[in-house]
Amino acid sequence: MTKKTILITGGAGAIGSLMCKRYLEEGERVICVDNLMKTRDTQNIEAFMRHPNFTFIKHDIIEPLAISEKIDWIFNLACPVSVISLQVDPIHTMKTSIHGVINMLELARKHGARILQGSTADIYGEMQDHPFRESDWGSVNSLSARACYENGKRAAETLFIDHRRLYGTDIRIARIFNTAGPRTQMTDGRVPSVFIYNALAGRDLVIYGDGSATRCFLHADDQIEGLDRLMRKENFIGPVNIGSDMEISILDLAKKVIEKTGAKSNIVFEKSDDAPLFRRPDTTLARSELGWQPTKSLDDLLDDMIAAYRAVGVPESRVLVFATTYYPDVGLAEERLARLAEMMPETEFHVVTTKFRRGLKRTERMDNVTIYRVGMGISFDKYLLPLLGALKARSLDRKLRFRFMWSLMASYGALAGLVLKLLGSRASFIVALHESERYSWLQRRVAQYATRRADMLYADDDTREADELLKQVRMHYQELTMMQEGKLMRPV
Repeated sequence: MTKKTILITGGAGAIGSLMCKRYLEEGERVICVDNLMKTRDTQNIEAFMRHPNFTFIKHDIIEPLAISEKIDWIFNLACPVSVISLQVDPIHTMKTSIHGVINMLELARKHGARILQGSTADIYGEMQDHPFRESDWGSVNSLSARACYENGKRAAETLFIDHRRLYGTDIRIARIFNTAGPRTQMTDGRVPSVFIYNALAGRDLVIYGDGSATRCFLHADDQIEGLDRLMRKENFIGPVNIGSDMEISILDLAKKVIEKTGAKSNIVFEKSDDAPLFRRPDTTLARSELGWQPTKSLDDLLDDMIAAYRAVGVPESRVLVFATTYYPDVGLAEERLARLAEMMPETEFHVVTTKFRRGLKRTERMDNVTIYRVGMGISFDKYLLPLLGALKARSLDRKLRFRFMWSLMASYGALAGLVLKLLGSRASFIVALHESERYSWLQRRVAQYATRRADMLYADDDTREADELLKQVRMHYQELTMMQEGKLMRPV
């Protein structure tokens, strides 16, 4: 059998990377195209980077793409899906579904390739008195904050069918319903990933509305199978719904996640957004035309995601800390950190400090706190911390990829954190101040410089009560994570 060359846009995402894996295992040639706008890195495809049949191209499909080798299939999966991602730049979201789709259709036309559009359940809008059928035209509010995605995807389907009418392009249209899996980003922003993420991080699970809205969640493995069958099916272009038809309320899902993770999270309710209340597909067409049906349950999906997220650890599971001194030289700030570490056993604290006195070990571990001491074992070490501490932290950061770094006090440790940022660390920088600090003129200057450049600042009043500090820290970790990834905290 002749090897196919398959181009997958959005190939570094949860579904796209699984498709890359599948076709590489089948011996096909795979070209992965992604601008990394959503994933921010190539983690999902890292295992394929040296595969002889795999090529990664960092590219935004709103710009034309030239490929010299012959392409047989194109899967167009490029587009932010989560509301907290697509609403960050709604104009770009719509361009992806219009300019990007035109570019991919022209590429397919040039190569004589078969092309599949990853469409969405969102093109239907709000469900009325029956599950969505492919014959439903849908009802979408063109002025809503979600319209950039909903109407963009509707326009994409129109472009696909008109390209077929004008040029005979070999097209397929799949309407993808709520799909998730272990490769779904923890910070994706959609349920169930957002529930699992917050449960594992010890935060409350937030429901927008009263929790009576329902969704049907499909395991990504089943979605991949459905898309593959559609691509292989002759004389059938779709559109076809690919999703689960087993409904669960958002409230029941939250309860199930808490039970499965063993979390102590509370469920809290906030003002509802404009998301549809119900979204269930009629999958009759997929079953009859593709011989496809889901094989994995919601429990399978949640178990797989929880296991994967536990294995990776939540973004705040490893935290870097700079402290001028630490155990056995303990002040109020150090005592507060020790208390925080005790209250957060799921977090590894990596403390870079000075040796400060002779006879202390270079590295020492106490429960979930690992201490790294730099310097010569004299009081002068504090002046060396900005450089030696930053270099030590850099070697740790390359291995552990910290998302957050703290400075206890705002002087020499804070300067070490700023040096680490200059050396390329992407970690958010948090400074904790305390009224007991007594600064020289030089230290005051350093402190002012550091606090102006901190991503988050905790003053003495913020850190007085350990329980309140813990609550704030967990909330701010999530806010800073979303800022790092260019996402909103909640839908517009």
